[in-house]
Amino acid sequence: MTYLIVGLDRSTLAPWHRNISAGDIAAATRLALARAEAMGVRLVVAAVIGPNSTVMSDPAAATGRWPKAA
Repeated sequence: MTYLIVGLDRSTLAPWHRNISAGDIAAATRLALARAEAMGVRLVVAAVIGPNSTVMSDPAAATGRWPKAA
């Protein structure tokens, strides 16, 4: 799948974006970080955008829980 990774350079706050082909969100994020680093960019990922312009969330990064109903 192709993801659009959008972020900022930590040093300059310049915008950064690239299309990344990967099997999942985590792999796409890792690839984006590696490619940005190779360009001298200290990337902060702001969003991962998938098919149909959907902003994706990484299920592995979700640590919160919904509060139980009283």
